Amino acid sequence: MLSTKRFGGMVVLGVVAVLLVAGSAFAAIELRMSQVSAADGAIGRSMERFAELIKERTEGRYVVHTFHNGQLGSERDTIEACQLGNLDIAVVNQSPLGNFVSEISAVDLPYVILDYEHADRIFLGEIGEGFLKKLDEVGLHGLAIWESGFRNLTNSKRDIHSVEDVEGLRIRVMENRIHQSLWRALGTDPVPMAWGDAYTALQQGAIDGQENPATVIDKNNVVEVNKKMAITEHCYSTVFLIMSPSAWNSLSAEDRKIFKEAVEETGLFERELSRAMDVEAIASLESKGMVVTRPDKQGFVDASRSVRETFGTEFADMLAKIEALK
Repeated sequence: MLSTKRFGGMVVLGVVAVLLVAGSAFAAIELRMSQVSAADGAIGRSMERFAELIKERTEGRYVVHTFHNGQLGSERDTIEACQLGNLDIAVVNQSPLGNFVSEISAVDLPYVILDYEHADRIFLGEIGEGFLKKLDEVGLHGLAIWESGFRNLTNSKRDIHSVEDVEGLRIRVMENRIHQSLWRALGTDPVPMAWGDAYTALQQGAIDGQENPATVIDKNNVVEVNKKMAITEHCYSTVFLIMSPSAWNSLSAEDRKIFKEAVEETGLFERELSRAMDVEAIASLESKGMVVTRPDKQGFVDASRSVRETFGTEFADMLAKIEALK
């Protein structure tokens, strides 16, 4: 049976496809999986790997179709589509999810996650598992947490050698109150904007810069519109793999186990790939004409103290748990 789904201004045919195997027909259930960034980044490549594992381990009973570059809408769009059952799986940054589960926002605070080892203890341990369980309370099923990486600043105006150099820049930020507070505290003009709109805004000069992990900056061709990058590593970002509860509930116990194992296995691959690609991305950006500076981070740490203090009371328990894992 063929059905249609309308989402993001496009009609997607069929949740069921008929396949021929050994002369007999069976129905393969088709799922859609969406993200807003490039297909050839660590996240995009890992999504493709996950799709391959699902097809292989369910012997073709499930086929995952991947959509990149915001083809199915912004991150908030895809979160809400999963809640409504109009999208099966979305890969979304932790920051917009903080609007749905407030305690996730604690990990958006600047300079609270020290390094990759600290991040792994947080997101691959009890804290990460707790975040995934909390999603059940807001009409989402959390599958896993993958890595986006430490975020850096780019701009079109000037080289950044100290925190004072960012003053007055108009910076695209995610639609997240902590990120907006951070860049306001650093003396910039933060502009909340969906990632899909950022490139055009940079190109037209409506904004001066943006902040993202180096791999995202490289794979999304930011160097074409911003020639300056500062290694600020002000926040560490993850992406959550969320699934529509209706899609998750339709899986048998055996298939749920397959999905969970596949997404966790792919997550380990994704982390290793992300970290290797981050190093490669900085070299790639420099080869394309990006001027890369490494300002003294202590100035950024000091200037952002008020943000940690402002939100410290709200997230006191979570921050204590994060601190204990250093």
